[in-house]
Amino acid sequence: MRYLRLVTAVAWLGLGCAGIPPERLEAQVLETERWRREAEAERERTEALAARMAALESAMERLTLERAEAEQGRAAVLEELVRTEADRHALEEHNAQLLALERQLNELKELKEMHEELSEVWYESALERARRRLPPKDASAPPATNTGTAAP
Repeated sequence: MRYLRLVTAVAWLGLGCAGIPPERLEAQVLETERWRREAEAERERTEALAARMAALESAMERLTLERAEAEQGRAAVLEELVRTEADRHALEEHNAQLLALERQLNELKELKEMHEELSEVWYESALERARRRLPPKDASAPPATNTGTAAP
């Protein structure tokens, strides 16, 4: 009896499916095909969006790397700027020292020239004093007077 009921149920289902008119089946097939095309178009759009997202993510990663490199370059430039600034200050101090030394050398040259001039003046003055202190060569002769005639 059980089998009879089972067979009846299966026959009922079989007759129900077979009883669907072909126009209705064709409409269902067409609707299924439309849904399949829409699903395929949606899948293609999704794949295109996924490709665009992947390209955008790649570009973002590249920009992030470039930004990090630029930041590292900026830090290196700032460090170099600090070093250059320190070198510049050191060179300015060294230049100031050299200028001071040059002024001292110029002053020493002037002092040396003045010393040489003073030495010459002192030497000539000493010579003149020595000449005045020495007796004339003709000590026995009376001092000559300038009367306009030459002495023999």
